[in-house]
Amino acid sequence: MVLLLHNHEIRGLMDVSDYMDAVEDGYRELGAGAGAVYPRENLWIKGDRNKSHGGGHLPAGSKASFKFKVGLLPNLGGAGVNAYTAGLPQGLETFLFLFDTESGALAAIMEVMYLSWLKTAAVSALATRHLAPPGSSVLALFSTGRHARSQLYALTKVADIQRVQAYSRNALKRRAFCEKMSAELGIDVLPADSPQDALREADIVTAITTSATPVFDGRDLPNRPLHINGLGAHYPWVREIDEYTVLHSRVFVDVMQQGISENGEIVIPLEAGVIDQSHVKGDLGALVSGQVPARLEDTNWTLFLSGGTGIDDIAVATRLYERARERGIGTEFQFSQPYEFEL
Repeated sequence: MVLLLHNHEIRGLMDVSDYMDAVEDGYRELGAGAGAVYPRENLWIKGDRNKSHGGGHLPAGSKASFKFKVGLLPNLGGAGVNAYTAGLPQGLETFLFLFDTESGALAAIMEVMYLSWLKTAAVSALATRHLAPPGSSVLALFSTGRHARSQLYALTKVADIQRVQAYSRNALKRRAFCEKMSAELGIDVLPADSPQDALREADIVTAITTSATPVFDGRDLPNRPLHINGLGAHYPWVREIDEYTVLHSRVFVDVMQQGISENGEIVIPLEAGVIDQSHVKGDLGALVSGQVPARLEDTNWTLFLSGGTGIDDIAVATRLYERARERGIGTEFQFSQPYEFEL
């Protein structure tokens, strides 16, 4: 029997800490060599965009895309693919197909929007737990959208955040976001009037925007130990974090093969010959499994770049599937296999 899980059914199965534990288990398995991942593939839908098409930083001549990511985590018991369309009138349509690696059966089909919201926050929080300097308490947050909200909830689980300085382009939305998050978390979440104001005295910087160009100037970063998360657009020709920051940071990505091929922060200086691949010190699997050190004695800035991978998809999906089965949540259905082949 296959379990069908909708967004509203996934909500409440796990809290933010559970998502963090799941992605840590997944990346540790990848780092140990038991897991495997196929980087995100973008298949471009050719055509002219019109007003009904939205989202994405598309190459010339394309109106939208079909994407997929694949992960295998046999120790956790799952393998699968997250497949989705982006940029078409229906909006983002994303589904995950989860297979049981013991029986080989299709275990579940899930809507992904809700789990991706918390999974993305869990990944950056995991990186922050390993990379942020001890005693970090001031967060510069670039974005005041729905992902900024989940980022705050996750980051407060791994650092004693006392003050948040949030910047986005819309002053009214920025102020409303800060008032809401201050009330929800009981900490000072303050609207910043400029990127420079947001960065002042920051220990942790998190950017999760759709911007195609850097959202702050690295020269405005405090000249002392801090950690930066770049979690926005994941196309080789766009970058949310500027070159100065990349050049002066100890850099990590979520999955090495995917990170160096799709993050513009890495691809653009690579192609210009400004850096080589050794500038990326490791990925999240190597970091959580202890194969590569996080901060060195002379490390000032660390930078983590992520666009989401099949590892965090499957790590979270397997845990959600187990919880749903335990609680009797979701809809069971059956395909018609096996089938007798007759002419």
